[in-house]
Amino acid sequence: MSEKTISLFLFSGILSYLFFANQLAFGTFISPKSGFLPILAGTLGLILTLLLLGSQWRTEKTTQQPEMDWTKFIFIIIGLIFYVTMLNMIGYLAATFIFLLYLFKISDTPQWLLPLAIAASTALTFYFLFDRFLAVTLP
Repeated sequence: MSEKTISLFLFSGILSYLFFANQLAFGTFISPKSGFLPILAGTLGLILTLLLLGSQWRTEKTTQQPEMDWTKFIFIIIGLIFYVTMLNMIGYLAATFIFLLYLFKISDTPQWLLPLAIAASTALTFYFLFDRFLAVTLP
């Protein structure tokens, strides 16, 4: 039941994301505008969420799954709110690094070296990919 609830939450979030993304100009495939990537990403997310929902409705629950840890879920939502708030204050690179490290520690990843390395490399990779290579302005 909790998996379906989370999937429905994701589905409604992606629908609202697509609603706001549709306010941006899409352009064409040859000459994309500011709404091109958000609409493409939202459409892909919507398709994946629909596939996930469909597979969850078709399968019967035969095995006992562990209870969902709602405390971690609430901490993730709090982290997302903090991330969006801090993004404009300290910049993409620092906010993303802190948020990813926070997510690793919430998910009980052991030790500190591996989460630090993955968080730093992920934030730097996306920074160089979008800011330097694709010349997309990050917040």
